[in-house]
Amino acid sequence: MLFSLKWLKEMVSIPCTREELVAKFNLMSSEVEDHYQLVTATNLTVGYVKTCIMHPQSDHLHICEVDVAKETLQIVCGAPNVAAGQKVIVALEGAVLPGNFKIKKSTIRGVESNGMICSLDELGIEHKYHQEDGIHVLPESSVIGTNPLEVLHFDDEVIELSLTPNRGDLLSMMGIAYDVSAMLDTALTLKDIFVKEVKESNPVKVSTQTPSCKSYYARVIRDVEIKESPEWLKARLIASGIRPINNVVDITNYVMLETGQPLHAFDFDKLKSNTIVVRNAIDNETIVTLDGKTRTLVADDIVITDGHTPVALAGVMGGESTQIDQSTKAILLESAIFDGLTIRKTSKRLDLRSESSSRFERGLDPNRTLLACNRAAALFEQLANGKVLANVNSFENQNLIPIVVDLSLSKLIKVTGYQYSEKLVSNVLKRLHFEFKLQDGIFKISVPTRRIDIKTYQDIIEEIVRIAGYELIPTTLPKSAIPGSLTEVQKQKRLIRETLSTLGLNETITYSLTSESEAKSFDADEKESIQLLYPIVETRGTMRHSQIPALLEVLNYNLSRKAENVHLFEIGKGYSNQGETEFVSGLMTGVFDDSKWQGITRPVDFFVVKGVIETLLNKLNVDKVQFLPPKLPHPKLHPGISAEIIIEDISVGLVGKLHPSLSSEKGFPDTYVFEVDLKAILSASKPNDKMKEVSKFPSVSRDLAIVIDRSISAKQVIETLKKAGKKTLIDIKIFDVYQGEKVALDKKSIALSLTFQDNSKTLSTEEIDLLVSKIVKAIATELNGELRS
Repeated sequence: MLFSLKWLKEMVSIPCTREELVAKFNLMSSEVEDHYQLVTATNLTVGYVKTCIMHPQSDHLHICEVDVAKETLQIVCGAPNVAAGQKVIVALEGAVLPGNFKIKKSTIRGVESNGMICSLDELGIEHKYHQEDGIHVLPESSVIGTNPLEVLHFDDEVIELSLTPNRGDLLSMMGIAYDVSAMLDTALTLKDIFVKEVKESNPVKVSTQTPSCKSYYARVIRDVEIKESPEWLKARLIASGIRPINNVVDITNYVMLETGQPLHAFDFDKLKSNTIVVRNAIDNETIVTLDGKTRTLVADDIVITDGHTPVALAGVMGGESTQIDQSTKAILLESAIFDGLTIRKTSKRLDLRSESSSRFERGLDPNRTLLACNRAAALFEQLANGKVLANVNSFENQNLIPIVVDLSLSKLIKVTGYQYSEKLVSNVLKRLHFEFKLQDGIFKISVPTRRIDIKTYQDIIEEIVRIAGYELIPTTLPKSAIPGSLTEVQKQKRLIRETLSTLGLNETITYSLTSESEAKSFDADEKESIQLLYPIVETRGTMRHSQIPALLEVLNYNLSRKAENVHLFEIGKGYSNQGETEFVSGLMTGVFDDSKWQGITRPVDFFVVKGVIETLLNKLNVDKVQFLPPKLPHPKLHPGISAEIIIEDISVGLVGKLHPSLSSEKGFPDTYVFEVDLKAILSASKPNDKMKEVSKFPSVSRDLAIVIDRSISAKQVIETLKKAGKKTLIDIKIFDVYQGEKVALDKKSIALSLTFQDNSKTLSTEEIDLLVSKIVKAIATELNGELRS
């Protein structure tokens, strides 16, 4: 937000320099982006061109005799529009123009030149703010020998604020004046508005057919004269970064800068009726805007119509069909409030951002809509000789009553840590121009409608702190250092990462956003997806259900770059309408153990992945783990090479080989995945606080090969052997399973390695033989098995 300091001083008392005011803004309000003198040129004066003749040695230079009050100077000028009888800007000898350009006496093609007649460009006024190609001609009323910057009202300073989205009130001179009044504790000097109306009544009727129009005020001004704006008005627009156009358009822009309320002026005679209808656009309806472009609209856009066709795109830009031009004699003045979110969507979709749309987006003061309309009408009467018709026809559908926020002194002290007094808080609220009542230590504060960013007591506290001064808040160091530590969950997550990394898996972090088809691609049951309303891209518009599809994307990325042995894991969340679940997910393919120097290569298979999960759960001290065939086959896993992970009769996850059809479709080699519910396994984790003494006595191993029915699982065999061997049998390993020749078709041979150890003595051969015989007997009686001959 650019603003004129000279203009601001008309609205609020500022007893300090620009630099001091900038420091106050930076400390107590919004950051100052830049501040500068509007025109930095020195040693300028108003001159009168007495004579102007062509240079004898040039076809474009002129020799001018210029009266500068104290003397008459001969100046050679190359501007095509210089002429006798003009009042002009003269840079005298010794003047310094922008760019450190110094004026000195010179000889141009044999003719002495004692100064320079200046254009606005040469004063540092950018060409976008004026349409002149030559020198600037001053008004006839300009006094010779005076400062031309004062004549043009360029003797001004400019401050540029970098506004945060919540401070829409500072997009107006009135809003800035209120803030400066509070910061400096000085008086406001805002002027009253008086509109001189004629007897003729306003013929316009206003109606709205959309809830996105909160209020709409319409005035008619007849007999306006379209002409150039006065110098003071043009200078203030230029200082604010807006190009002057003509008095009518300039007045609407000026009042917008002054009040923060966008206005629009229609050529009243170009409207097809005296009815203004505000409605939503019809899909594919078109309008030609003031920039000459045809805009195709959608139903969410708001349009202003004359009862027939759109004449403006509400809150964004007017229509070409009713624009103000030199033939305009009557205008319809619009002052309205439209829904900010709707305006933002339209502005963004059409890539058409304007000063008006930026103000609607941030929110407007509903009590300034009529005020701005009347202020502009008064200026049309003063600067365009217009006749303001009686009555303002309007539509109003919003609350104009300020909200009331309660704040107790005790709460203020508790939040800030400073002992504010009632007197200090009352003073700050008065400086902010907030009306309030104090009852039993509670301030009942009426928040002005100009401050739409203030809704809660926390907002009030922020205002009190910034105006009273942040330096009041004491700096208190902690009494003692509190050492940081990990929570139990964080420790367990760290253990999971360390364990899986040690087993050769690499951690990855994937996107939690995916496409809807990918989100549902690994569901075993139907879950309703959580969709983003406005995704950046369609492929990232849905919250994922499972991490496995994302791991498959990572696998595909690695395979395309010739990485064949891919072992991944991720700790993250899945989302659905049922809530969010944190998972530990993994993917393995290729070779698991590649000991080339030993000549051993072990490819990844189901038992490798199952072993990884068992190792992880063992590290977490989770017992009673079972891997059982799934009750319902998972559609994306091999029906014969997959399992449900069960802990204490509760399903906590799955493990298995990708379904052959999915692997074939994606071009993947044999790939195995797993996914377990993190919360479930951490809940099943038991404290590992029992210490066990390492046995001093040797262990002994015996190998057995038994023949049992094919239907008997390894789990049943292990449980039977443990029961028979009791505590002395400390380890059981199955190192071979054989089905084939010399084994019945309904049987299988399992090779076992049994490890025995006693913590109190060395086991004798006889004791071990006795234990083995008990185990063989248990195999025969409980499993209907026998030793393989």
